[in-house]
Amino acid sequence: MIDPARPFGLHQVSALEASPEDFIDLAARAGCAEVSLFAHQPNSDSGFPVVTRDKCGAVARRLHDNGVRLANVDCFLLHPNAIPAEFDPALALGGELGARGAVVLLFDNEETRVIDKLGALSARAASLDLNIAVEFLAMSPSWNTLETLADLLTRAALPNVLLGVDVLHLVRSGGQPADIARIDPDLVGYAQLCDGADLTTTSDYAEEAAGNRLAPGDGAFPLRQFLAALPAETPLELEVPQPPDRLAAERIEHAVAGARRLFAQG
Repeated sequence: MIDPARPFGLHQVSALEASPEDFIDLAARAGCAEVSLFAHQPNSDSGFPVVTRDKCGAVARRLHDNGVRLANVDCFLLHPNAIPAEFDPALALGGELGARGAVVLLFDNEETRVIDKLGALSARAASLDLNIAVEFLAMSPSWNTLETLADLLTRAALPNVLLGVDVLHLVRSGGQPADIARIDPDLVGYAQLCDGADLTTTSDYAEEAAGNRLAPGDGAFPLRQFLAALPAETPLELEVPQPPDRLAAERIEHAVAGARRLFAQG
Protein backbone atom coordinates (compact mmCIF):
# COMPACT_ATOMS: atom_id res chain seq x y z
CA MET A 1 0.00 0.00 0.00
CA ILE A 2 1.36 3.41 -1.01
CA ASP A 3 1.07 6.14 1.58
CA PRO A 4 -1.13 8.87 0.02
CA ALA A 5 0.90 11.47 1.93
CA ARG A 6 4.23 10.07 0.80
CA PRO A 7 6.75 12.87 0.15
CA PHE A 8 8.24 13.17 -3.31
CA GLY A 9 10.40 15.48 -5.34
CA LEU A 10 10.30 17.45 -8.58
CA HIS A 11 12.95 17.70 -11.27
CA GLN A 12 13.93 21.11 -12.69
CA VAL A 13 13.27 19.89 -16.23
CA SER A 14 9.58 20.18 -15.36
CA ALA A 15 9.92 23.98 -15.59
CA LEU A 16 13.02 24.96 -17.50
CA GLU A 17 11.86 28.56 -17.81
CA ALA A 18 12.28 29.03 -14.04
CA SER A 19 15.55 29.88 -12.37
CA PRO A 20 16.76 27.33 -9.81
CA GLU A 21 15.70 29.67 -7.00
CA ASP A 22 12.21 30.25 -8.42
CA PHE A 23 11.85 26.55 -9.20
CA ILE A 24 12.44 25.72 -5.53
CA ASP A 25 9.62 28.11 -4.62
CA LEU A 26 7.28 26.55 -7.20
CA ALA A 27 8.02 23.03 -6.00
CA ALA A 28 7.50 23.96 -2.35
CA ARG A 29 4.18 25.70 -3.05
CA ALA A 30 2.97 22.56 -4.83
CA GLY A 31 3.86 20.43 -1.81
CA CYS A 32 7.07 18.79 -3.03
CA ALA A 33 9.64 17.85 -0.39
CA GLU A 34 12.67 17.71 -2.70
CA VAL A 35 13.99 19.10 -5.95
CA SER A 36 16.65 17.99 -8.40
CA LEU A 37 18.59 20.80 -10.07
CA PHE A 38 21.11 21.12 -12.86
CA ALA A 39 24.65 21.82 -11.74
CA HIS A 40 26.33 20.91 -15.03
CA GLN A 41 25.43 21.53 -18.66
CA PRO A 42 25.45 18.16 -20.46
CA ASN A 43 26.55 19.87 -23.67
CA SER A 44 27.33 23.34 -24.97
CA ASP A 45 23.86 24.03 -26.40
CA SER A 46 21.62 22.53 -23.71
CA GLY A 47 20.84 25.91 -22.13
CA PHE A 48 19.58 24.45 -18.85
CA PRO A 49 19.17 26.71 -15.80
CA VAL A 50 22.27 25.71 -13.86
CA VAL A 51 23.28 26.26 -10.25
CA THR A 52 26.62 28.02 -10.57
CA ARG A 53 29.11 28.97 -7.89
CA ASP A 54 27.76 32.51 -7.69
CA LYS A 55 24.19 31.22 -7.22
CA CYS A 56 25.06 28.62 -4.59
CA GLY A 57 24.35 30.83 -1.58
CA ALA A 58 21.00 32.02 -2.92
CA VAL A 59 19.96 28.45 -3.75
CA ALA A 60 20.99 27.24 -0.30
CA ARG A 61 18.89 29.96 1.34
CA ARG A 62 15.88 29.17 -0.83
CA LEU A 63 16.13 25.46 0.01
CA HIS A 64 16.37 26.28 3.71
CA ASP A 65 13.56 28.83 3.71
CA ASN A 66 11.20 26.45 1.93
CA GLY A 67 12.16 23.37 3.93
CA VAL A 68 13.06 21.58 0.69
CA ARG A 69 15.94 19.14 0.21
CA LEU A 70 18.15 18.86 -2.85
CA ALA A 71 17.75 15.31 -4.12
CA ASN A 72 20.13 15.13 -7.08
CA VAL A 73 22.37 17.35 -9.15
CA ASP A 74 22.21 16.77 -12.89
CA CYS A 75 23.49 16.12 -15.59
CA PHE A 76 26.79 14.28 -16.07
CA LEU A 77 27.30 12.55 -19.42
CA LEU A 78 29.91 9.82 -19.70
CA HIS A 79 30.82 9.85 -23.38
CA PRO A 80 34.10 8.44 -24.74
CA ASN A 81 35.97 11.73 -24.25
CA ALA A 82 34.50 12.65 -20.86
CA ILE A 83 37.04 13.45 -18.13
CA PRO A 84 35.61 12.79 -14.64
CA ALA A 85 37.79 15.49 -13.06
CA GLU A 86 35.94 18.11 -15.12
CA PHE A 87 32.81 17.31 -13.10
CA ASP A 88 34.46 18.19 -9.79
CA PRO A 89 33.14 21.78 -9.47
CA ALA A 90 29.54 20.70 -10.08
CA LEU A 91 29.85 17.72 -7.74
CA ALA A 92 31.28 20.02 -5.08
CA LEU A 93 28.25 22.29 -5.39
CA GLY A 94 26.03 19.27 -4.90
CA GLY A 95 27.90 18.34 -1.78
CA GLU A 96 27.72 21.86 -0.37
CA LEU A 97 23.97 22.01 -0.98
CA GLY A 98 23.36 18.69 0.75
CA ALA A 99 22.35 16.70 -2.32
CA ARG A 100 21.82 12.98 -2.03
CA GLY A 101 23.35 12.15 -5.39
CA ALA A 102 24.51 13.09 -8.88
CA VAL A 103 22.86 11.79 -12.06
CA VAL A 104 25.01 10.13 -14.72
CA LEU A 105 23.97 9.14 -18.25
CA LEU A 106 26.03 6.68 -20.27
CA PHE A 107 26.75 7.56 -23.89
CA ASP A 108 29.66 5.23 -24.39
CA ASN A 109 29.76 1.55 -25.35
CA GLU A 110 33.21 0.51 -24.12
CA GLU A 111 32.69 -1.32 -20.84
CA THR A 112 36.16 -1.06 -19.32
CA ARG A 113 36.32 2.67 -19.97
CA VAL A 114 32.84 3.22 -18.51
CA ILE A 115 33.57 1.22 -15.36
CA ASP A 116 36.88 3.06 -14.88
CA LYS A 117 35.16 6.43 -15.16
CA LEU A 118 32.31 5.37 -12.88
CA GLY A 119 34.97 4.31 -10.38
CA ALA A 120 36.61 7.73 -10.55
CA LEU A 121 33.25 9.46 -10.12
CA SER A 122 32.34 7.13 -7.28
CA ALA A 123 35.46 8.10 -5.34
CA ARG A 124 34.94 11.81 -5.97
CA ALA A 125 31.28 11.61 -4.96
CA ALA A 126 31.99 9.56 -1.83
CA SER A 127 34.34 12.26 -0.57
CA LEU A 128 31.39 14.67 -0.78
CA ASP A 129 28.89 12.26 0.79
CA LEU A 130 27.11 11.84 -2.56
CA ASN A 131 26.05 8.77 -4.44
CA ILE A 132 26.17 8.38 -8.20
CA ALA A 133 22.83 7.52 -9.79
CA VAL A 134 23.03 6.11 -13.32
CA GLU A 135 19.91 6.24 -15.49
CA PHE A 136 19.33 3.87 -18.37
CA LEU A 137 17.82 5.39 -21.53
CA ALA A 138 16.54 3.45 -24.51
CA MET A 139 18.30 6.03 -26.70
CA SER A 140 21.74 5.26 -25.20
CA PRO A 141 24.15 3.18 -27.31
CA SER A 142 24.61 0.49 -24.63
CA TRP A 143 23.16 -0.49 -21.24
CA ASN A 144 19.87 0.93 -22.45
CA THR A 145 17.53 -1.32 -20.49
CA LEU A 146 16.97 -1.85 -16.80
CA GLU A 147 18.41 -5.36 -17.00
CA THR A 148 21.60 -4.48 -18.86
CA LEU A 149 22.40 -1.48 -16.66
CA ALA A 150 21.71 -3.44 -13.48
CA ASP A 151 24.07 -6.13 -14.75
CA LEU A 152 26.79 -3.56 -15.47
CA LEU A 153 26.52 -1.94 -12.05
CA THR A 154 26.47 -5.31 -10.31
CA ARG A 155 29.72 -6.30 -12.02
CA ALA A 156 31.26 -2.89 -11.35
CA ALA A 157 30.47 -3.34 -7.62
CA LEU A 158 30.94 0.32 -6.68
CA PRO A 159 29.23 0.84 -3.30
CA ASN A 160 27.78 4.31 -3.91
CA VAL A 161 26.82 3.83 -7.57
CA LEU A 162 23.10 3.20 -7.86
CA LEU A 163 20.47 2.97 -10.57
CA GLY A 164 17.80 5.55 -11.40
CA VAL A 165 14.56 4.11 -12.77
CA ASP A 166 12.51 6.51 -14.89
CA VAL A 167 9.17 5.00 -15.92
CA LEU A 168 9.38 6.65 -19.36
CA HIS A 169 12.71 4.99 -20.10
CA LEU A 170 11.42 1.69 -18.74
CA VAL A 171 8.41 1.73 -21.05
CA ARG A 172 10.23 2.99 -24.15
CA SER A 173 12.97 0.38 -23.71
CA GLY A 174 10.34 -2.38 -23.70
CA GLY A 175 10.52 -3.01 -19.97
CA GLN A 176 7.75 -3.92 -17.57
CA PRO A 177 7.22 -3.07 -13.89
CA ALA A 178 7.77 -6.74 -13.09
CA ASP A 179 11.36 -6.39 -14.34
CA ILE A 180 12.17 -4.27 -11.28
CA ALA A 181 11.59 -7.25 -8.99
CA ARG A 182 14.33 -9.17 -10.80
CA ILE A 183 17.13 -6.79 -9.86
CA ASP A 184 18.87 -6.30 -6.54
CA PRO A 185 16.68 -3.85 -4.57
CA ASP A 186 19.80 -2.32 -3.04
CA LEU A 187 20.78 -1.07 -6.52
CA VAL A 188 17.76 1.21 -6.87
CA GLY A 189 18.63 4.78 -5.92
CA TYR A 190 15.47 6.61 -6.97
CA ALA A 191 12.50 6.45 -9.33
CA GLN A 192 10.93 9.07 -11.59
CA LEU A 193 7.26 9.38 -12.51
CA CYS A 194 5.49 10.78 -15.53
CA ASP A 195 2.94 9.40 -17.98
CA GLY A 196 2.80 8.78 -21.70
CA ALA A 197 0.19 8.43 -24.41
CA ASP A 198 1.06 4.84 -25.33
CA LEU A 199 3.33 1.89 -24.56
CA THR A 200 5.44 2.06 -27.72
CA THR A 201 8.93 0.56 -27.58
CA THR A 202 11.37 2.90 -29.33
CA SER A 203 14.72 4.60 -29.03
CA ASP A 204 13.41 7.63 -30.94
CA TYR A 205 11.73 9.55 -28.15
CA ALA A 206 14.14 12.36 -27.31
CA GLU A 207 11.51 15.05 -27.95
CA GLU A 208 9.05 13.34 -25.63
CA ALA A 209 11.66 12.80 -22.94
CA ALA A 210 12.89 16.40 -23.00
CA GLY A 211 9.66 18.33 -23.42
CA ASN A 212 6.46 16.43 -24.04
CA ARG A 213 5.59 14.07 -21.19
CA LEU A 214 2.20 13.70 -19.54
CA ALA A 215 1.35 14.19 -15.89
CA PRO A 216 0.71 11.01 -13.87
CA GLY A 217 -2.75 9.69 -14.61
CA ASP A 218 -3.12 11.47 -17.96
CA GLY A 219 -1.82 8.60 -20.09
CA ALA A 220 -1.38 4.86 -20.50
CA PHE A 221 1.66 3.97 -18.40
CA PRO A 222 1.20 1.23 -15.76
CA LEU A 223 2.05 3.59 -12.91
CA ARG A 224 0.35 1.72 -10.08
CA GLN A 225 2.21 -1.46 -11.01
CA PHE A 226 5.43 0.52 -11.34
CA LEU A 227 5.10 1.96 -7.84
CA ALA A 228 4.18 -1.42 -6.38
CA ALA A 229 7.28 -3.02 -7.91
CA LEU A 230 9.75 -0.52 -6.45
CA PRO A 231 11.65 -1.35 -3.27
CA ALA A 232 10.08 0.14 -0.18
CA GLU A 233 11.12 3.72 0.59
CA THR A 234 12.56 4.35 -2.88
CA PRO A 235 12.83 8.15 -3.27
CA LEU A 236 10.25 9.30 -5.82
CA GLU A 237 10.46 12.27 -8.12
CA LEU A 238 8.18 13.80 -10.74
CA GLU A 239 9.90 14.54 -14.04
CA VAL A 240 7.23 16.01 -16.28
CA PRO A 241 8.61 18.40 -18.90
CA GLN A 242 5.79 19.80 -21.05
CA PRO A 243 5.35 22.52 -23.66
CA PRO A 244 5.26 25.95 -21.96
CA ASP A 245 1.74 26.75 -23.17
CA ARG A 246 0.62 27.04 -19.54
CA LEU A 247 2.30 28.74 -16.63
CA ALA A 248 4.94 26.65 -14.87
CA ALA A 249 2.93 26.74 -11.63
CA GLU A 250 -0.13 25.33 -13.40
CA ARG A 251 1.84 22.50 -15.01
CA ILE A 252 3.53 21.61 -11.74
CA GLU A 253 0.32 21.71 -9.71
CA HIS A 254 -1.41 19.48 -12.25
CA ALA A 255 1.44 16.95 -12.16
CA VAL A 256 1.51 16.93 -8.35
CA ALA A 257 -2.28 16.48 -8.18
CA GLY A 258 -2.01 13.54 -10.56
CA ALA A 259 0.65 11.93 -8.38
CA ARG A 260 -1.47 12.41 -5.26
CA ARG A 261 -4.47 10.76 -6.94
CA LEU A 262 -2.24 7.88 -7.99
CA PHE A 263 -0.95 7.39 -4.44
CA ALA A 264 -4.49 7.56 -3.07
CA GLN A 265 -5.46 4.63 -5.29
CA GLY A 266 -3.04 2.44 -3.33
